[in-house]
Amino acid sequence: MKKRIKTVQQLLKAKGLYNGTIDGIIGPKTMTGLSKVKEVDTRLPLTRQITMFIQISANERGIDAGPVDGLWGQQTNAAYEMLVYYLEHGVLPPSWRPEERQISNPNNWPVQNSPEFHEFYGERCSQLITVDLPYTMKLCWDLRTRTRRTSCHAKVADSLCRILYKVKDIYGEEEISRLHLDHYGGCHNERKMRNGNLWSMHSWGIALDFDTRRNQLSWGRDRAAFAHPDYEDWWKCWEEEGWISLGRARNFDWMHVQAANL
Repeated sequence: MKKRIKTVQQLLKAKGLYNGTIDGIIGPKTMTGLSKVKEVDTRLPLTRQITMFIQISANERGIDAGPVDGLWGQQTNAAYEMLVYYLEHGVLPPSWRPEERQISNPNNWPVQNSPEFHEFYGERCSQLITVDLPYTMKLCWDLRTRTRRTSCHAKVADSLCRILYKVKDIYGEEEISRLHLDHYGGCHNERKMRNGNLWSMHSWGIALDFDTRRNQLSWGRDRAAFAHPDYEDWWKCWEEEGWISLGRARNFDWMHVQAANL
């Protein structure tokens, strides 16, 4: 939370609404500055006001944070990461498209956004089912929140469960925790691709994100945790079922894996 408050103070200062220290502490000056942002609903709890201001600030910079509702979810978290990058570098994160490599596709998942894809998976948000997970997941944006279930497209459910049970058998729960394989960034989420106009594979419930903090969108093999050799068996579990890692295929967005070919 302290990092978010620092971001809020930096954004308020850029608007001329804060002249205090960027210290991550909510004091009278921070509160006064926040209250002067007319789009922020001051009747809401303070944490929601802060989230609303971050959502507003992201949208102002062309970063899609979703509804300005003060609720911190996957889309707001992704927008926040891009917003922090923007504040540090003055531009939005670049689109990473390094070398491509050939990916096997034993389950014949269709190519994303192709006519075959739409015929195979149908409309966005359709054919969703809830599945039980073999081990407890911690939500990346709030590690105190845990889940043993997720929603996904019915056509990928069996494959997803096989993969995660195999991961559990190979690594065991202690190693899963050490490697953050239980830090879960979500599956179904109807939204556009980051920095793009096409719909994300998450909109069909056929993509999952993991350990988003240590595998940020623009990070390549030199920075992403999932590029480490410790994760080789993790990726084999997915690739044996034909799921695609954007990290291994394109060297960006190492958090992301999807049941659609590129």
